[in-house]
Amino acid sequence: MKITRRAATAMILAPGLASAQQQWAPGRPVTFLGPYAAGGSFDVTQRAMGRASEPMIGQPIAILNRPGGAGTIMLNELARARPDGLTIGLLSVNTNAVAPQLVTMTLDPVADFTPLMTYGSFLTFVVVANTAPFSGLRDLIAYARREPGKLTVGVAAIGANSHLNMARLFAEEGVDVTFVPFTGGAPANTALLGGHIQCAVVSGEVLPTVRDGSLRILAILNADKSEEFPAVPTLPELGYSWSAKPWIGFGGPRGLPEAVASRWTEVLLAAGDSREVREVMRQLAFVPLRTQGDEMRRLMAESLAEHETVARAIRIGRFAGQ
Repeated sequence: MKITRRAATAMILAPGLASAQQQWAPGRPVTFLGPYAAGGSFDVTQRAMGRASEPMIGQPIAILNRPGGAGTIMLNELARARPDGLTIGLLSVNTNAVAPQLVTMTLDPVADFTPLMTYGSFLTFVVVANTAPFSGLRDLIAYARREPGKLTVGVAAIGANSHLNMARLFAEEGVDVTFVPFTGGAPANTALLGGHIQCAVVSGEVLPTVRDGSLRILAILNADKSEEFPAVPTLPELGYSWSAKPWIGFGGPRGLPEAVASRWTEVLLAAGDSREVREVMRQLAFVPLRTQGDEMRRLMAESLAEHETVARAIRIGRFAGQ
């Protein structure tokens, strides 16, 4: 085959044309960072996503939990990671929209990350022990009004979506409660089972203990109903004009190369549609939510602005005393 001077020049300028067309692949094992303790719904779904991604990415994926600081310990570690695709982490309404209102952060929760994809929206449940004397959310609020400060409410973390939304609810009702933060939804669930708190506001990790009759759901903070528990009222059904709008997904550090980000987005979208992940999400009352790239970045920015408005209105976190 005759090679012209122009073709030879092109080969010099772009060596390995065949390999250039191949997709990026990591050369060693990958780390997924998680913001909360093992066993919670975020952790369980992230592990399912990791297992489904391994065959496609061609490397083992290790899940490293970095609980604490309202999820910001993990967020800071992710922001400092090398932008080489070997470390990605769980981004969510909790870490990137709510926590910035309640704790001091030295990073930009939107600009300092490369959004890859969202895989779900999750229901948030207000739960009590099955033997608790509360017939519903209104009854719980009535108790908090009669006994200021005595109602103990467990949340996955100070800075969790559940914390800010319940703080908003109680502020609107003019009642004083005691929030008890944990390092994730699973520890909060355990504390409620042990009688150490009176109420917990958590997501799908609570459902096994609701199914076995140990705990009871009073309300759902979302507008979406639970298919499994259709009798449980949502906030709009209880007369409130707002509801929780949670999201969860994956991101990398700022500056992730386009080829790397595109490959991770492709892999994670496919993983989210796998049978295993869909079943795990169904069991934990997650609703599939698919955004990626610029669309996910817009979602992150809008969520951050919305939760700042809420935190400012109820004077919580960095807006306390204003």
